[in-house]
Amino acid sequence: MSRVLAFGLALALTSCQQPEPVAQGHAFQAISPAPRNPRAETGARRPLLTGTLPDFEALFAKASPSVVNVSAAHSLPIPADLLPKRERIYWRALARSLGSGFALDDDGHIVTCSSVIQDAEQIEVLLADGRRLPASLVAADPITDLAVLEVARADAPPPLPIAERDTLKVGDWVAAFGYPFGLSHSITAGIVSAIRSGEQLEASHGLILSDAAINPGCNGGPLLASTGRVVGINQIPAGGGVGLGMAIPIQDALPVIARLKAGALPRRPWLGASVQYVDAALADAFDLPQAEGALVTRLKPKGPAARGGLKVGDVITSCAGRPVEDPLALIETVRRLAVGRPVKVQVVRAGKRLELTLTPGAAPP
Repeated sequence: MSRVLAFGLALALTSCQQPEPVAQGHAFQAISPAPRNPRAETGARRPLLTGTLPDFEALFAKASPSVVNVSAAHSLPIPADLLPKRERIYWRALARSLGSGFALDDDGHIVTCSSVIQDAEQIEVLLADGRRLPASLVAADPITDLAVLEVARADAPPPLPIAERDTLKVGDWVAAFGYPFGLSHSITAGIVSAIRSGEQLEASHGLILSDAAINPGCNGGPLLASTGRVVGINQIPAGGGVGLGMAIPIQDALPVIARLKAGALPRRPWLGASVQYVDAALADAFDLPQAEGALVTRLKPKGPAARGGLKVGDVITSCAGRPVEDPLALIETVRRLAVGRPVKVQVVRAGKRLELTLTPGAAPP
């Protein structure tokens, strides 16, 4: 009897034993861990960030002598009712635009933005060592917003080295130099957020986007890689900042700069087509939903537009991904295209929508 009772008691204790707790969902599980695999664990815990930060202090010290502040004086008209007639010829109002630039070569050429020196009567550059030098305009291109200035060769700051090819990648460190708001020389740093080519943007040049702050006054200054070489030229869009620093890739800018340095403008894109406005009557005749677009009235024989299949009577509604509301919009879009780079053009022909591929040529002299 006692032996049966002992066996039953042992059985009861065994069946009532609590299992090891196993939590549900994402909670901690109190179970024995699986055997460790050191080789697999090493691969899973490999750090995503490697290396060290660039030496921005050394980069600033090396590049600063080559970066300049560009100051341009512009005359403003004085309202006639503010001065007596006989005194108007003795007075004028001057405004100054401020930007940045950098030394291109040992001959005294300075690269900056065209918008900084446009219509300037007097241009001056301030060097990092405090010297002020008079500068003259060699040539400027408002389409790409690039300009080349010249200072006396004997006073020229040392040039910055230029990146020899497109080696910049998303995630690379870059530093933007300039004179924000015309104040002290500065450096801001960040990583490359995106790189867009001219083909992707269907424009005359691409763009480098980074989170290095580019404030007003820094436009025209250089964007440097961690190697100290120029990879871009800082730009501020007409509408102001958009939260990202923007720069023209230096490899896109160099052909323009070479022509400006020689005192010539870059080759302008040309389609060889004449267009006119679309009014309500024409919109009705061409079966358009509204009076907009550019009506083709004439084509240059064997010109880029004619070779691409455009015909007289076509209504252009889109070019290079941009809507064409009127002939002025088309002209502005074509001005920003690149010679020899094909673009898509949307047209309405006999009530049907077509897509053509046109390759802009160089405008005849």
